Amino acid sequence: MATYKEIFGKKIQSLASDLPAAQGAGQIWYNETSDTFKSSVLVAGTWASGGTVPQTIQGGGSGGTQTAAWIAGGLQYPGDTKNKSWTYNGSSWTAAPNIPNNYFIGGSTGPDAAGLLFDGIGSYGPGTATYEWDGSAWTAGGTLPAVGPGGSQANCGTGTQTAALSIGGIGDPPPARSDRVMDYNGASWTTGTSVPTGMGGTAGDGPETATWIGGGTGTPGGSTNQPTNSFEFNGTGWTASGSLGTGLPQGVPAQGWGPQTAGIIGGGTSSGPTATIVQLYDGATWSTGASMSTPRINGAMSSQSAGTQTGFVAGGAPPIHDETEEFTAAAVGVKTITTS
Repeated sequence: MATYKEIFGKKIQSLASDLPAAQGAGQIWYNETSDTFKSSVLVAGTWASGGTVPQTIQGGGSGGTQTAAWIAGGLQYPGDTKNKSWTYNGSSWTAAPNIPNNYFIGGSTGPDAAGLLFDGIGSYGPGTATYEWDGSAWTAGGTLPAVGPGGSQANCGTGTQTAALSIGGIGDPPPARSDRVMDYNGASWTTGTSVPTGMGGTAGDGPETATWIGGGTGTPGGSTNQPTNSFEFNGTGWTASGSLGTGLPQGVPAQGWGPQTAGIIGGGTSSGPTATIVQLYDGATWSTGASMSTPRINGAMSSQSAGTQTGFVAGGAPPIHDETEEFTAAAVGVKTITTS
């Protein structure tokens, strides 16, 4: 015998206004005011053009959010400078005071008025230096011991200006990828809990006690043997997490941001040309997100330890870029159902 639902169908709510996004995707209702049927759907994350950096730049340090950010150092053209910095308000970049010395491909983290910049390739300045940004000026912080004899590069920075991590890295000249982790308390660096495997050029973000990292360089100086593993840190130990679909070598610092439950990695290379690939993390698994418009590595990006996947990437290479792309995270939206 047929059921009531099979004969008459499933009852749909009749509402004066649309359901709030908090109800989640998959809902269907009739909107009495607009005389239309509606449904809640998951809207994929999207990329849009942002402001242009005054100079092309790659390998600079960065932090902040999509509407309040900073960039410092890196290879900057024209002029081949490596010590300039800029701030971003969500639409345009403005010149800020120079950092005390040159910086290229090191670690960075922190919001727009409390940034942290450290390490970098020694041939471009003291590869063990730390610099702190307060929104108006740069000052020197504690010295970070180098991974290699010429300084360090390709280490990942997470956390805040007073509670940060320097994760992995590659010495200059490059030895094998490092598993070293260093803790910063706002004044000095101390040895932390090592990563289970050597990581160089890895992406990552989150506060010191809820950090994630993923991907990174392949064989030192090359693009083979690209790691696809990711790890989470809880303040005392590391645990393995989901595997990325695509490794991201040469992301230095890698183009990734977001909290431990909503991370994002974009760009890099995958045994071939520079990519626009984007990987999204939900705290357990990685999935493919909307691709960037411009292929790039070594771009500056958001660092928002308590934020979302919404963020930006600016500059990068090859060739060296000055464009900014802004990512809006996936969200629940409302769609009108049509019968034609």
